[in-house]
Amino acid sequence: MNIRYRSITLRLTLLYSTVALLTLLSVAFVLYWAVVDSVTQDDQRFMSEKVHVLRSMLEQRPGDQRLMEEEVKWETGVLPHARYFVQISDRHGQVLQATPGFERSGIDLAGFPEPAAVDTTVAPMGRQTTARGRTYLLTAAIARVGTTGADSRVLRLALDVSHEDIIFAEFRQIASAVVIVGLALSALLGGLVARHGLRPVRAMAEAAARTSASRLHHNLDSAQWPSELQPLVSEFNGMLKRLDEAFSRISAFSADLAHELRTPLNNLMGEAEVTLSRARSEDEYRDALGSTLEECQRLSRMTDSLLFLARSDNPAGQLQREWFSARDELLTIADFYDAVAEEAGIALTVLGAGDVFADREMFRRAVTNLVSNAIRHSPAGAEVCLRLKSEPDGMEVRVEDVGHGISSELQAHLFDRFFRVEADRRNISSGGSGLGLAIVKSIMTLHQGSVSLTSQPGEGTSVRLWFADEPGKSG
Repeated sequence: MNIRYRSITLRLTLLYSTVALLTLLSVAFVLYWAVVDSVTQDDQRFMSEKVHVLRSMLEQRPGDQRLMEEEVKWETGVLPHARYFVQISDRHGQVLQATPGFERSGIDLAGFPEPAAVDTTVAPMGRQTTARGRTYLLTAAIARVGTTGADSRVLRLALDVSHEDIIFAEFRQIASAVVIVGLALSALLGGLVARHGLRPVRAMAEAAARTSASRLHHNLDSAQWPSELQPLVSEFNGMLKRLDEAFSRISAFSADLAHELRTPLNNLMGEAEVTLSRARSEDEYRDALGSTLEECQRLSRMTDSLLFLARSDNPAGQLQREWFSARDELLTIADFYDAVAEEAGIALTVLGAGDVFADREMFRRAVTNLVSNAIRHSPAGAEVCLRLKSEPDGMEVRVEDVGHGISSELQAHLFDRFFRVEADRRNISSGGSGLGLAIVKSIMTLHQGSVSLTSQPGEGTSVRLWFADEPGKSG
């Protein structure tokens, strides 16, 4: 399984351990390098100083053999942890003086670097490991004899650094042990720190587990949580608020639906009971069936409207926007309602022109619902006007009537599902289910447009639809 799908505690522990391992390795490497470099520089400094001493003795006191023997034979044996050898030979390779044991040390003369010239202050350094397993630091230089410089000597120095290799090996072992122990401790402590650090997350999970339909209003107090979890707490509270609102809408919708369905169902049952209470004539049965059919048609329209609203709550793939003539659609709608309007003594007019970018069927349904409401609420002799206004960034569609109007306290609820003014609720034969304006609002929401209503009691109502050329613009 990929590490990203494992527990956060494990991932943090591995990250802590990786960081600790890299840190320990870096520290161990730096320390080891510092120790090795310091010891190596001390050795090279020691060898350079000995070359300088021997050169000075040969140049300033070339005839003092006793002093030279002390330096070559006896001084080399007083080092507490290491031993170095000196060999002095003439220009022809004849060994003049040498530290006792130089020949038995196993040092190969060919391993010495090229002798440094007389005027060179820093002699080259080299290393050699003998057959006996001893490691030596080697250097060679040329020294003049006397101040005239007529004669010269070849100096070869070898410093035994075998004990330093042992020290370095022990240092590496200790450093390795420290890294291993440190890694184990960092993994253990990292796991404990990760578990402790994730306690707020577990607490949030417990809070989420306690959430139920009856506790959606119990928000988390953002002040009690770490700053890193503040956005999550805010989103969680926002989710609870949205769920609470959704549950409230569903509860209200269910109550309204039950109320709306009860009336036609009671009508159907009452009509059937009255009809079956005694024998009826053929005309009476025909009237009963006609009344039943009317109620079934009302239920069918309500079902269609509810299905449309349910689909509009999940808008993926619902719209098929295209450019078309808004005036042609309004004229088609006016022709469709012409007979109904003429029977009610109402005139339908279409004003304005322009193209709209929308779903043709939904555009037609939204305007149709508005026209149907306008005709139903307008008195005889009134006019219903369908008005278009084309603007640079969209299209405005207005449906205006001079009907009874709506009071301001009711206007805020007109687009709620199943909402009807009391006059409509008493007028069951009007055919309204309180879903027409809710459908209009859903259609405009799908189009990312807007719908607004202005009305004055006794003066009429105007409903404005705004379709933007580019979805998301507001008009």
